[in-house]
Amino acid sequence: MALRKKQRPAAKRRKQQPVRISAYQRGHIAGFERGKADGFQQGRADALSSNTTAIAERTKADVLVIAAGFIPSLDIGVIQPFNELKNRGNFNFEVMGEDEVSKEMIAAANTVVFVRNVEPAAYTLMELAHQLRKQTVYVIDDNFLEMDPGTPVGLYYCEPERRETFIKFLKNAKTVKVDALELGEYIQKRYNNNVVYFPGSVDFAWIDQQSKDERNDMQVVIGYEGGVKEEDFAPVIPALKKILDYYGGFVRLEFFGFVPASLEGHPSVSYEEGGMDYRSFIRKLKQCTWDIGLAPLHNHSFNNSKTNNKFREYAACQIPGIYSKSPVYTPWVTHGETGYLAPHTEEGWYEGIRKLIEDPEMRHRIKENAEAAARQHFSLDTCVENWNKYIFKP
Repeated sequence: MALRKKQRPAAKRRKQQPVRISAYQRGHIAGFERGKADGFQQGRADALSSNTTAIAERTKADVLVIAAGFIPSLDIGVIQPFNELKNRGNFNFEVMGEDEVSKEMIAAANTVVFVRNVEPAAYTLMELAHQLRKQTVYVIDDNFLEMDPGTPVGLYYCEPERRETFIKFLKNAKTVKVDALELGEYIQKRYNNNVVYFPGSVDFAWIDQQSKDERNDMQVVIGYEGGVKEEDFAPVIPALKKILDYYGGFVRLEFFGFVPASLEGHPSVSYEEGGMDYRSFIRKLKQCTWDIGLAPLHNHSFNNSKTNNKFREYAACQIPGIYSKSPVYTPWVTHGETGYLAPHTEEGWYEGIRKLIEDPEMRHRIKENAEAAARQHFSLDTCVENWNKYIFKP
């Protein structure tokens, strides 16, 4: 949907905190550049295999997607709806890495979609597309201008040449597509009037193929899936420690993809590494028997520009979620009905988790209502309609 401008006070710059990372996290970050090049192999294979016809018959290509990396956000935000468009007919697309694109590929496409690109060489491809009078779309789901340069990943995106290139993409793309309203307003106010916002999708055809296991024990299982989130978990960790101390063996924690360093090794905490392709991941999440899903998010300008993917995923997989009371979640989560909104403080998280533990009826209500909301707002059909309406206009 098109964005409406509104005035808001300038955000206060937050004080940088020392970066503390575990050995696992150091390894995770060290692989960032390698992961950017290698990508999620299965996701890349799915993208390329689904486009064999488009590659062979380049004159019929509708869209060329130029990706900075083959990562889950590419799969969720672009490949997933584009595959559905292709299945409906009269639509072909190619997905290529930045270093794989030729002038002939750009010339053969009607629209060129750039995804999270910040490298100067990628911007030359956008300039070429404009010279060839192609429509260009820049898809972005993070505000790299507000990243903390004190983190290794932040240092990559805050490098001056990449930062300037990112601004060029924002300013000069014919259309900027975002998943978060806050990010859209930020870009529209500063760089580009033609900003389009609509949320990502969930492919329920994938999820519905995976049954949900049943548990016979009486424990309450609290889970988290995602990347390194030490800062976001800062007030949550002491709250979880209180929960574990108070409830003992009645509660256990399961982490997938990241575990706070201070909870590693606790007898009631388990951890599995992530890194699988998105289709396998979302099916695994559906299979989880979590009673509560955690979605903490520290309130600052970078986080506030993020998409609501935790709500989409937890809701679609029938996991009652507890979310930080953040601009990312408040437009989507109805407190006590489709999720629990917690003040992002130690006390707020402790009280929220305790209430969900003590109120199984609330958990059941949230699970049912959230899944219905996800099917209504985040279905693949809805996302495809939005791409057609706001991007691929007749």
